[in-house]
This record gives sequence, C-alpha cells and structure tokens, in this order.
Amino acid sequence: MGVELFDIAEAAEEDLRSVHRVVLAAQAVDRPDEVPVTFEALVGSMRTPPAGFGPRRYWVVRRDGGIVAVAFVNLPDAENGHLALVTITVHPRLRRRGIGTAFLRDLLPRLEGRPVVEGWEITSGGAGEHWAVSVGFRVVNTMVLQLLPVAEVDRSTWDVAVPAGYRVEDWVGAAPDALLESFARARNALRDAPFGEIDFQAPLWTGDRVREAEADLRARGVEQRMVVAVHEESGDVVGVTEVEVRPHRPHWASQRETSVLGAHRGHGLGRCIKAHMARRLLTDRPDIERFYTTTSADNTHMIRVNEAIGYRTVRTQVSVKQDVTVLAAHPRVLG
Repeated sequence: MGVELFDIAEAAEEDLRSVHRVVLAAQAVDRPDEVPVTFEALVGSMRTPPAGFGPRRYWVVRRDGGIVAVAFVNLPDAENGHLALVTITVHPRLRRRGIGTAFLRDLLPRLEGRPVVEGWEITSGGAGEHWAVSVGFRVVNTMVLQLLPVAEVDRSTWDVAVPAGYRVEDWVGAAPDALLESFARARNALRDAPFGEIDFQAPLWTGDRVREAEADLRARGVEQRMVVAVHEESGDVVGVTEVEVRPHRPHWASQRETSVLGAHRGHGLGRCIKAHMARRLLTDRPDIERFYTTTSADNTHMIRVNEAIGYRTVRTQVSVKQDVTVLAAHPRVLG
C-alpha cells in the first residue's frame, strides 16, 4: 500500500476517474439519499473547493496499481491555524482491512504541524463515525443536513412580510460600500451560533476581510449572493443570509451562513431574509433545482425557520475531533 500526494492540477484523467469511483461507491453506501456525484462535479469541487477553509491538499492510497482511498485535507488560517480538517474515504469493498487507519497514521506527520484534527459531515451512526471513534476521535457536534427541493416546495411559504422598522436589500458579489462595515459586523453574529465542541471558529469579519473573501470567490468562479436586513433608524445591516452557486454544480444552491444580531432577534428577520433569498434567486436563476444547508442540531430555532420555507431534513451528521498526539498514540493507529 502506497500513500502519495495527489496533485489535482496535474492528475491524469484515469487517476481522476479512479478517485471518482471511490467517492461514488462510498456515497452509495454512506449517503444513499444523495444524488450520485458526477465525474465533472467531483473534479470541479476538487479544483474549486469551498472558500473559507484554507488551501486543500489531496492524498491517495494505491493498492495493486489502483487508487482505493482518498483524503481531502484543508488547512485553515487565521483563527483556525491550529486545525487540519480531514476527510478519509476508503472504497467500501476494501473496508475493515486497516486501510483507513494506516492512511491516518501516514497523514498525521504531513499536517504541517497542526495540533488538532477535525472531521465533518460524517453520517451519524454510519461506518465513518464507527471508524473515527475506534481510532480515538471524539464526537463533538451533531448537524442536520436539510434540502429544499424547488419543484416540490409551496412557494407561498416565501411570502414573508418585512418586519416594521426594517428593509431588505440584496446583491450578487460585492457588498455596497455604504453597507460594508455594518455588514461585516452583522456577519460576526454567526460566532454566537451553537456548534458543539468543534474548534473551528467562524471568521472575525472586518470590511477588509469581506473584500478579500469576495475577491477569492470571484477568482474561483463562485456566484455569491447576499440578502440583508437593514435597520431603518440606524441604517445598519443587522441580519445576513448567504447563498453560493458553484461552477461545478450550477443547478444547486448552497445556503451558507444566516445570522441576526442579538438585539434584533425575535422579529422574524431570519425567516424573512431566507424567504427573500429563495424568491430572488429563483427569479434570476430559474434553473436552480435544490438548496442545501446544514444546521447544528442544537439550533432548533433555525431548523424551524428552514422548515417554514420548505426545507426538510434528509440526514443527521456528526463532527469529530482529536489532538494529533492522542491519535498518534492510539493503539490501533500505532498498529
């Protein structure tokens, strides 16, 4: 068994197709509710990974000349410079043979000195969670994945009035200069959201950091849309919701952060701006087929908000965490 760095920019097509076979086979077992990922969508997502999580590295395991396992490793910066976000996928027909554990053992020294490893979006109760716990990880958060299927939703649920004293504004790409600083402050409300015991911290937004993130998304070819609630009296942004449409899946919308400043909660602003987002996006992009979002299982309020505009829960997922030193010393990892 050989572990090697996988250069997504230089990889041969047959190797890319081999990685796709591993991911597709694992998806059928671990997430059978999902639409099977196409070759083009997988390669696109590998070449244009989600923003905000630092550079991504790929490693593969070859056995008997073929790729049988792949690892996606993100190395965040700033607040999260101590973290490595790791996803290891082993072809289902070769599981329970120690490949995943040996892969982890080989990866730990390659994490550029990051002392903590986290793994996200692991199907609750599935093979991934059982394996992670068996090699020393702790389950530290539970999330729900929710889907809004556009063809099935009652769009009248998006007819949500704007609460008195507020207005709604929206844009694609760059925030208006007049709203930039208060928009950055409003985005920081996400730092109050429940995320269990995960170490990953939401960014501490400033106007400059917003502009950097916008430029990064443009460079990746990602369409970023924002809907905000503006407090009429102060003129400040007090609520934010964000959607991304990525080039490799142009018919899917990824609902990312939604946050409302504490002093303005309780007025229905979250539901209002999410409903406005759905209606505006479908007006501009009638080809969108589905929205996906993840929410902490502890955030029952936001789950209800999502359900009120047509989302349904399709899966429960867990996040795991452990110190590199603890993992390296675990009896199974030591071998």
